[in-house]
Amino acid sequence: MKLKNFYEKTNGDYNEVVRRLVNEKLVMKYLKKFPDGNYFQQLKSSVAEQDYETAFRFAHTLKGLCLTLGFENMSKPVIELTEKLRAGMTENAQEYIVEIEPVYNDTIKWIGELSE
Repeated sequence: MKLKNFYEKTNGDYNEVVRRLVNEKLVMKYLKKFPDGNYFQQLKSSVAEQDYETAFRFAHTLKGLCLTLGFENMSKPVIELTEKLRAGMTENAQEYIVEIEPVYNDTIKWIGELSE
């Protein structure tokens, strides 16, 4: 899959991401590293363990990555979860995990399909 097709699938702005990260080569470099971070898995585990301080850190990190890499389809629920956790509102955290997980899995799958 080409990079532009990837951004169509993620509802991201290809031109904005390439502008922000300087060129396509750097975008590809960071996209390929994204799955290795396991930020979502750590977030999911922290919420399951009700360790909301750690969950906030992983949600905040994931939020930054989503915004930087232009994952528009994932950024909205991640931003909402981050802000809920920041405010100490933890009662619906698991619902956000359920909402984010399929989008995260699709994003990881599509990153694996990228060709340079």
